[in-house]
Amino acid sequence: MDSNTPLSFFPAPIVHNWLHHKPRKSLKKGEYIMSPTDEKRVYLLTEGTAQLFHIHPDGKECVIDLLKPGEAIGLLEIFSEREAKRFARALTPVEVIPLLTTEVKQVITDHPSLAFQLLHYVTEQLEETIDILEQVAYGKVEERLLFLLYKLTSTAESKEGYSLLPDYLTHRDLAGMIASTRETVTFIMNKWLHEGVIMEKEHRLWIKKN
Repeated sequence: MDSNTPLSFFPAPIVHNWLHHKPRKSLKKGEYIMSPTDEKRVYLLTEGTAQLFHIHPDGKECVIDLLKPGEAIGLLEIFSEREAKRFARALTPVEVIPLLTTEVKQVITDHPSLAFQLLHYVTEQLEETIDILEQVAYGKVEERLLFLLYKLTSTAESKEGYSLLPDYLTHRDLAGMIASTRETVTFIMNKWLHEGVIMEKEHRLWIKKN
């Protein structure tokens, strides 16, 4: 990891001085980064993409978020006394920096300005969650899926008016993120392929830009 890589709410000088020599942990696609039974830690994602989710009592996975390099996994848990319920799993090969909760709390204590950065980070996460909940509560399944795909491709490669969809997400993953079923997502994606909303090119799927 480059020492200038932005990591969640940690400014570059602290990344360089505090994290630069921390050991990294590599995980394969499908491996768990964090589960509710683990000791509380914060994992800074430096490479790859991870999935944050919890498991409903009926056994279904409910995907909460996708995490990209620079984001923190398990950050909110260390400030909560509630029982941990969230899992994090690698969607691609990933690299993380594991940190003890005491380390994270201490660096925030030593650098008071980080408290404001943390508040900004949590506020943005909350706003994104509210947007998703509004879609789940009031949007039709097609609208929810379209909203999600546009969100996933907001910074993706574009070509001929289409944006590249991530290839690490299965229809099951997408269904979990919009509170639907894999069969429904497959049906809608096939329909959009026929209508030109999605195109297949170079063995990858692309979605028409909003």
